[in-house]
Amino acid sequence: MFAMTINFHQIKKFINHYFTAKRNGHGVHSPLAYQLCEEVFYNKNHFYDFDELKKIRTELLNNQNEITIQDFGAGSKTFTSNQRKINILAKKGISSSQQSETLYKLINFLNSKTLIELGTSLGLNSLYLAKANKIGHLITVEGSENLTEFACNLATKNNISNIEFIDSTFEKALPIALSKVETLDFIYIDGNHRYESTMNYFIQALSKKNNNSVFVFDDIYWSEGMTKAWEEIKKHPSVTLSIDAFYFGMVMFREEIKEKVDLKFYL
Repeated sequence: MFAMTINFHQIKKFINHYFTAKRNGHGVHSPLAYQLCEEVFYNKNHFYDFDELKKIRTELLNNQNEITIQDFGAGSKTFTSNQRKINILAKKGISSSQQSETLYKLINFLNSKTLIELGTSLGLNSLYLAKANKIGHLITVEGSENLTEFACNLATKNNISNIEFIDSTFEKALPIALSKVETLDFIYIDGNHRYESTMNYFIQALSKKNNNSVFVFDDIYWSEGMTKAWEEIKKHPSVTLSIDAFYFGMVMFREEIKEKVDLKFYL
């Protein structure tokens, strides 16, 4: 997530990213990567859904109510208690508007219809993913029962009906979620940033990939273990295109790309 506490590992990686990442499509030779650069990462066009979603974000940032959560992942570098205020979670514990809008534009551009999200949290990012393709279907997984209930209510309140909520750990829920789709267009993994867990989710999701699939991994520099997982995922034989946006990384599997393309973009 954008709202993460920075450690030395992240500082070192960010400095490298800052000086090596592309800030536009110049010099990008892959046609698909160039399109992603222009239509997703640096697309300044106005999407009307963003106005409504920003209002929802503002409501969450003003919500002083507390919620008790369960954390089954690698823990938090921001929070020390399971009792948390909604506004603090909205400020420090969910994807920023820039990241959520980038994922929205990615789904919209690729016309992704079958989507899985591991890590619902308050459910705001889920709304971005669901609204990006209104005829698509999003399955979102959250291990904390109270967060799942909150997110479900948020979707109902905002008349968004193409989201299926699963209250369970990622380990138990991912096989169930994958069994519900014939093929997987999009998966966003936002939680449990351990090396072994991340690699396990990746390998499982590969069983349902297609030529247009995109897998997105949040916080790829969260820890050395998470970065190790990201480096191995990029090198997997089935991956033909990888994009490092520092705060998250994405891989694609296009067979028409004959030589691996590995890019860094600056958001």
